[in-house]
Amino acid sequence: MSSVVRATMSRLAMRKPSARLPGDEGFTLIEVIFVAGLICVLSGIAVPALLRSRAAANETTTVGTLRVVHSAQLMYSLTCGIGMYAASLPALVGAPGEEAFLPADLTAGLTPSKSGYDFTMVEGPSGLNVLTDCNGVQTASDYYLTAEPVAFGQTGNRAFASDEMHVIWQDTTGVPPIEPFTPSATVMPIQ
Repeated sequence: MSSVVRATMSRLAMRKPSARLPGDEGFTLIEVIFVAGLICVLSGIAVPALLRSRAAANETTTVGTLRVVHSAQLMYSLTCGIGMYAASLPALVGAPGEEAFLPADLTAGLTPSKSGYDFTMVEGPSGLNVLTDCNGVQTASDYYLTAEPVAFGQTGNRAFASDEMHVIWQDTTGVPPIEPFTPSATVMPIQ
């Protein structure tokens, strides 16, 4: 190598990194305020959409749960209820030693909560009858099933109700439709 190349290389190797100019470190206050404002605006747009999608998911899950209860009532009627229906969700626990008609999260109490909704089932307008099921519990000729949002507008925007006819009705005011079901401006069947 030539001496000129060696001298240039040694000067480059010994060279110190360039020093920063004064006032060139960090962000300015204006830049920080701008970024914080941008984050606030984007959060303001994203959070309501997230809450709406969560409420819609809760409603979809709730309609599915109502359908599961209808299927459980049908199986109960055929196997344990001697052609009648259970008058409450805990009655769908099943016969001793047999598989339950509903999962434990729905039979644990009279008003279980699931996916942001409170579920309730009572006997229908005909009331209880004298017949008992395989567990010795009184049965009903019909039933009334409801699902009401725990926090209307947050966990759900509709309430639901149904009966032994298996048609699920919705009410956009957040209060379950009452029997006899009749369509109105806020009440309508979803099937």
